[in-house]
Amino acid sequence: MRMKFLSVLLFIILFYLLHGCSTSKIQAVSTLPVVTRPVDAWVIRSVIDQKPRMLSIALDSNLWLAYNTQTGSLYKAWAGKVSFDGSVYTARHGVQPTTQGVTYMQEPDGVAWRLVINNTEIIPEVYYKGHTITDNRVMLKYELVYNGQKITIEERPEYIRSTGEQVGFERIFTTTGVPAGTAVALRMRVGSLTSETDFTTDGRFSVTEKVNDELEGKQYLALQGLLMLNDNAKTRFYAKMVRKPNIVSEKTGTLTSEEKIHAVIANTDCSACHNKDMKTVGPSYMAIARQYENTLGNQEMLVEKIIAGGAGNWGQIPMTPHPDLSREDATSIVSYILSLDAKEEQAKTSEQLMPKPDYRVALQVLDAAAVNENVERPGIAINAYQFNTKVLNLPDITPEMRPFLSGSVNALHLAATDFGPFKNNFVIHATGSINIKKATKAVIRLVSAGGSRLFIDGKLVINNDGIHNLRGMESEIILKEGKHPFKIEYIQGQWQKGLSLQWFPYGGKEFSVMPPHLFSFTGRDIKQTQNEVISLKNTIIPGDTFPLDSIHPAFTLTQARPDAFQPPVGGMDFLPDGRLVVSTWDSLGAVYILDGVQGNNPEAIKVKRIAFGLAEPLGLKVVDNEIYIMQKHELTKLVDHNNDEIIDEYQTVCNGWKASPNFHEFAFGLVYKDGYFYGTLATAIDPGGASSKPQVPDRGKVIKISKADGSFSFVASGLRTPNGIGIGTDNEIFIADNQGDWLPANKIVHLKQDAWYGSRSVDFKGTESLTETQPLVYLTQDEISKSPSQPIRMDVGPYQNQMIFGDVTHGGIKRVFVEKISGEYQGAAFRFSQGLEVGVNRLVWGPDGALYVGGVGMKGGGWIQYGKLTYGLQKLTYNNKPVFEMLAVRAKANGVEIEFTEPLKEGVGLLKSDYTINQWWFKPTADYGGPKMDETRLPVKKINVSPDRRKVFLELEGMKPKHVVYIRLNYKTIKSANGHNLWTTEAWYTMNNIPKGAKLL
Repeated sequence: MRMKFLSVLLFIILFYLLHGCSTSKIQAVSTLPVVTRPVDAWVIRSVIDQKPRMLSIALDSNLWLAYNTQTGSLYKAWAGKVSFDGSVYTARHGVQPTTQGVTYMQEPDGVAWRLVINNTEIIPEVYYKGHTITDNRVMLKYELVYNGQKITIEERPEYIRSTGEQVGFERIFTTTGVPAGTAVALRMRVGSLTSETDFTTDGRFSVTEKVNDELEGKQYLALQGLLMLNDNAKTRFYAKMVRKPNIVSEKTGTLTSEEKIHAVIANTDCSACHNKDMKTVGPSYMAIARQYENTLGNQEMLVEKIIAGGAGNWGQIPMTPHPDLSREDATSIVSYILSLDAKEEQAKTSEQLMPKPDYRVALQVLDAAAVNENVERPGIAINAYQFNTKVLNLPDITPEMRPFLSGSVNALHLAATDFGPFKNNFVIHATGSINIKKATKAVIRLVSAGGSRLFIDGKLVINNDGIHNLRGMESEIILKEGKHPFKIEYIQGQWQKGLSLQWFPYGGKEFSVMPPHLFSFTGRDIKQTQNEVISLKNTIIPGDTFPLDSIHPAFTLTQARPDAFQPPVGGMDFLPDGRLVVSTWDSLGAVYILDGVQGNNPEAIKVKRIAFGLAEPLGLKVVDNEIYIMQKHELTKLVDHNNDEIIDEYQTVCNGWKASPNFHEFAFGLVYKDGYFYGTLATAIDPGGASSKPQVPDRGKVIKISKADGSFSFVASGLRTPNGIGIGTDNEIFIADNQGDWLPANKIVHLKQDAWYGSRSVDFKGTESLTETQPLVYLTQDEISKSPSQPIRMDVGPYQNQMIFGDVTHGGIKRVFVEKISGEYQGAAFRFSQGLEVGVNRLVWGPDGALYVGGVGMKGGGWIQYGKLTYGLQKLTYNNKPVFEMLAVRAKANGVEIEFTEPLKEGVGLLKSDYTINQWWFKPTADYGGPKMDETRLPVKKINVSPDRRKVFLELEGMKPKHVVYIRLNYKTIKSANGHNLWTTEAWYTMNNIPKGAKLL
């Protein structure tokens, strides 16, 4: 009898365990099987279906879930997968992950949680507090807040294997902190049921609406209702769902030719750099169409350019190759682009750009030895230089280069057939004076097929550089009475030819070739010729108007990863025990601990993955031996509860800022200072780089987050793509930002409370009355930077209290000397190092004193340094080897002082010709990037070399505040006392303020 009683009792217990207090009579098996998941990263944060801050969970191939962490509610349950598409997954811009497959149930948008007080439903504030992953099971945590009360909800979803085509979906809720007189409820829409008995719960589920669907002859039921949870206890809800047919509505008919082309473009990385109408990272499609006539030759040339890559015509940075793109697709893209300006091409003919003068333009060949250099002659001096290598941009013509031909023309108008023996790859310099008898205003037009520039009175008037088809550029100018020295530089590559100097004089009716009576030149303009062509390679000196190509000599490069570990580094920092923590900007969104990076054997480094599923984690900081991650829409603390160094809890510290699903809304970081974290929030952009409209108001800002309680505030605004924030000079916080609309150049800015840094895309009207905070340094696109990343302080060797920063697409590391003038930071940027395996994204100094360098790149192109890997982790160790370079450039009241790392050679640096000093300011415009304005040469009036020959003071004429002062040293003449050549020759000093006080002599 006793055994029979125990058997009956056990049956009763099992019955209640299985059925609970169900309002239906479903038979459900709750014994959990051995848990396996269909994918490695089975819990992952991302945008889903154009919804930000989503958490997708792959419980089984038969059951995927997506939760909206902003509302703490289930968004969708389905059978299928997530199509992880977008920049970090497939290198495509403008797209984001989407759900794919058969939907079991989908909840409406909005907060589904309710508090029931006195029979009244109240919508509380909902805060997502993170999730835990233990024993390969996930639990989500929310906080409901109302009237000062906080209620904690934990939810553990699970897949329950069922028979036939049915899928069991279990949700176990645990409530704590529910006060007396309050009940917690959840609005639910349970779908894909076959009857009202296909669910069970030990809570109370009140059905408020029934919806019947019929698909392919089968009936399906959806129940809308309110689930009342047990107070301060567990509540189980189980539904047995059945798959619906996968009904896909396909577009009828065939795609139009334009739709096919757009589909091809969408599957490439074109939109990473190009917009149809607006210049962004690269030229707009329309600009390309206007630059190249739609001919078969140009089509073939551009197809080769797309497939093979290589140096472009809009800057030094090469175009990414596309070897996997079929010639057919490349031809389709090029044909479409070149057709965009068809109407303009029809309207603007060569005859209109090249009006024939009513006199003969004649070339006279002259011998420099037979010409008196002091005698003035009528006409324009011509010196033509022939190169034996491809010429893409106007090269510097040095004094030792001799022209192939020297002579004069009475006017400058050379059609395609007027270039004589010169076919391809040559440069023409046309010099002389424009003689004006009476002051006049005129519009000058420089027409060329191939790059050209016009200087008048030493000032750049027209910049028509680059290899392009026949194109005219104009500039309005006042020509005062007297002589105006001028120079025209013209480059011809391998395609169409043409060069013409024209004007539209005041009172004139149309453009015409500038007439011969205006011109004269002196015999010194005629150069001695040679029959040999010039090798352009001999003029390329790394670090002298060209990027460096190797590691800085004062540092030794070693690997900081084993070959099998290939991280696209999003963030990194060191643990107190000397191990390195790295987060990866990839589809896994993972975090790793590296043990042994301070050793000398990369293959001995042990790599352990401790976390996964983070959404584009582009910031990482270790504080008090705890790891914090700045991911796309959240600051997260990684918690290891059982000390196995596998993260159990992804604890939400802060996610209060507003966000949209835009692919470009990155969150960058991470800096910790005085109890607060600092990160930066990128703005939204459309594919190609133009700012999206409208913008979420919180974008483009610096966010400050309390470590103690997760509260946040905004410190500054007006940023665009601030991929890098770090502690720099004087332990202040500095930020790197990328150029865009209203941001005319890349820059490093000093973080100041309530500063506005110039971007107007978020709040155009609201920024009209703001004064822009000037940058520490402007970084001219393609010259010194293209995608600047994290700035950090440097205190090794002679570089005390200076800064360095990386660059993702320009590559390498740059250095910044910083000084304070009138209470504000300003300084000089220098090239510093190249030779790394990847474009540089993150920098951190290790406990061993080495600089650890982490990089990223997009597979297929876009955000990548040309010719480099898409991943990388290396270290640079200071070796104290001497390097001759500019250590600092300091602003003075009447010039600049250059300090060198080594003394100058005796007698060196005293010639004005040793220094090229230019000045300009940047004009913010609605276009991507902005033009250099009023670019002029600053004459060196006086030179003073210090007694120890380490400093040179240059007295400059015409130096102005709020300008960039560009300095280039003569590589061939400036030598150190130790016989060393310059490592780099250039500096870009951002002269926000000119020091007050006595002028130096």
